[in-house]
Amino acid sequence: MKKLHLSIPEPCHGDWNGMKLVEKGRFCFSCEKQVFDFTRATDLQIIETYNKSNSICGRFLPSQLDRELFYPKKKKSVWLATVFFGIISLWDTKISAQENPKTEQTTNKNIVVGKIAYQPENQEKEITITGIVSDEASNPIEGVFILAKGTLTGVYTDKQGLFKIKAKKGELLLFSFIGMEETERIVKNSRIINVKLKEGKLTSIAPVMGTTMKRD
Repeated sequence: MKKLHLSIPEPCHGDWNGMKLVEKGRFCFSCEKQVFDFTRATDLQIIETYNKSNSICGRFLPSQLDRELFYPKKKKSVWLATVFFGIISLWDTKISAQENPKTEQTTNKNIVVGKIAYQPENQEKEITITGIVSDEASNPIEGVFILAKGTLTGVYTDKQGLFKIKAKKGELLLFSFIGMEETERIVKNSRIINVKLKEGKLTSIAPVMGTTMKRD
């Protein structure tokens, strides 16, 4: 995943409530700039706004600052992968036809520890978990970040609040969204996990101006 770092080196102490209301935020007459309201924005929405203009002013929650913002890589074309696999398979077939067939016999060897022989246990396989993330009123939430704790595997919910992630039984899934309480769910036998997020308590709003982001 690509990432950006969000910080405010020189915050402005302008009064948010005294600014003029405009689309997507307020207008600061002191700085003569639009101030975006990012308090309920996802990491992806913040990054997309930044990509349009490297110099932006924004209103943020303290929990949004001094941390890395992540956004997923674009998925590779399934069509290209299929064509590539077809070419490799065809090439392997031609090579196999030119070589004399060989027969090999293998035996399943035990691992011996001391005087006891045992077969190595199969590692737990990943399963695909799907579900819907909604608020307390059962409205689907777009942009919720779901992370398999202790791994780099993470996904976002779509407009319908749907998500799909691969994880192993016993792993912990972390559900986080700006303005909502973070929620955890343990992966068990069920392949469907539906989550309702509770609205979190707002803390003091961070100063709004001079927001910077740097690429790592």
